[in-house]
Amino acid sequence: MHDPQTMPRPPRPTPVPSVQRNQLVLPVPERPAHEALAEARGWLDGIHERMMAAEDEVLHQDMHSLHLGLLTLRRRWSEEDWKSFCTDTARKHPLRSFVHQCPFTRRAFERPRGYAGDAALIDYLYMDRAADELHAGREVYRYMHQQPSAVSVRERRELLARALDATAERVPQNARILSVACGHLREAESSAAVRERRVQELIAFDQDPLSLAEISHHQPLDVVRPHCGSVRALLAGKATFADLDFVYSAGLYDYLSASVATRLTGLLFGMLRSGGRLLVANFARFPPETGYMEAFMDWWLTYREEDEMRALLGEVPLEQLDSVRLFRDSQDNVIYLELTRR
Repeated sequence: MHDPQTMPRPPRPTPVPSVQRNQLVLPVPERPAHEALAEARGWLDGIHERMMAAEDEVLHQDMHSLHLGLLTLRRRWSEEDWKSFCTDTARKHPLRSFVHQCPFTRRAFERPRGYAGDAALIDYLYMDRAADELHAGREVYRYMHQQPSAVSVRERRELLARALDATAERVPQNARILSVACGHLREAESSAAVRERRVQELIAFDQDPLSLAEISHHQPLDVVRPHCGSVRALLAGKATFADLDFVYSAGLYDYLSASVATRLTGLLFGMLRSGGRLLVANFARFPPETGYMEAFMDWWLTYREEDEMRALLGEVPLEQLDSVRLFRDSQDNVIYLELTRR
């Protein structure tokens, strides 16, 4: 970011009122000039002051204003200036300590397993653990648990459970399935086919041994087979699978570059046998929580739109492709790409 003392100052933009009941003003400039950064700090000061004294309903209103304001700044500012704002302003503001009373927000930022979106973090969205928290942390967590992205994550789990059951119906008793970057494989807990052992094999592939240990504790190991490995191992051919009826990856693509995602899509498609299906999911631009996630959780995803999802077919042999389906979830947040092999 440029030195604010030497940076040329554009005409001061007209502030846009926020939707907060106390009418705190959110700066919405084309770029964060010296004056705009001061306004942004003042805006965070106001949000923090209100939250410190807020009752439950009012705190939820202020969380809404915070989310809306951060997303607006995220969209208006350049990538460089937005990242500088997150690092130099938001994360040094006392508001960070307040929202980090929420265990979900804090865990993403602290990265106890080395990355923001670990399986234990996603469990905070699957389950409601608000009763375990004190007032401020409980209410921030409740707000986050109700947001569209959280709804999308829970909907994704149920969609995958239905896909597991559908695969077992399509390939009775002999279905072979691979989940890539499986996390805690919570969708299998909702799958009647897995529970009733109507699947021959469900390979749970993940680089995190703690996630695989959790799977081993909850899943029937005569059906679910934990396999420790990374995307790099898949791409290098060090981990290989074949003759699969269903391959899916729920959260991995949110962290992959276009080139890696394209290579991986071609590789996973090649693991299918005739009639097999590949399903991958990716968050679309921009979920309402994006600004908050990046500013206070240090959680950065790679977002894609439909044309970028179609581009992932770049290494799929078209002569082997029977059908392509693109669809979004009910929240309009997650895009699914489903491929069927001839």
